[in-house]
Amino acid sequence: MILIDGFVLAGGQSRRMGHNKAALLLGGRTLVDRAASTLFPITNTVHIVGNLTDEITSHPIIQDHQTIGNARGAIVGLNTALVNAKTEWIAVLACDLPFVTGELMTQMVHILRQSGDEQVNDVDAVFPAQPDGRVQPLCGLYRRDGCLPEIQKMLSAGDWRLQQLRGRLKTRVIGFSEIQDIQGSEFLFLNLNTPEDYRAAVEIEKRCDPNRPFLNPR
Repeated sequence: MILIDGFVLAGGQSRRMGHNKAALLLGGRTLVDRAASTLFPITNTVHIVGNLTDEITSHPIIQDHQTIGNARGAIVGLNTALVNAKTEWIAVLACDLPFVTGELMTQMVHILRQSGDEQVNDVDAVFPAQPDGRVQPLCGLYRRDGCLPEIQKMLSAGDWRLQQLRGRLKTRVIGFSEIQDIQGSEFLFLNLNTPEDYRAAVEIEKRCDPNRPFLNPR
């Protein structure tokens, strides 16, 4: 059995959005609480990583760790999550991926478990691939002992690009063809960066039946 701690990354500066994305409402919940609910089916605990206040969420908050060179971006939150992990594996989800589902996260864990104990130890991370083939490291499973040293090397070198992480780790990439049958798969990796993105997400939510599982991952 693989024990997993969950971490929602909510430390972005939201410059393009114009205000804190974590506090935006979608389907009657903030993005940060929506992401936390998505992780609960596969995790022991869920913490929010970012410089947030208790007014935004009731989930426990971990402030971003200070890094060499005052690095910015999602890699800081990922580093903070791994430093604070109590389990060998963690699940990470960015709060601005609101249509990732509990079903997707469960399937990712299932694929990892199918590898068997020996092969699991030979994998450092599990990433899903988007329809365009690009991996999504902000919806991933990470093995602490394999990933933390490499991420800290990147921070020390001033390389803060998460897309570069795949080449430094032993990664299991889940092709989109493996997950396209998940309900709502066309929206899984819709990323909310701008007010236009947010308005599009609101319209998607309106068009869909609120009782559909992919909108209510609990």
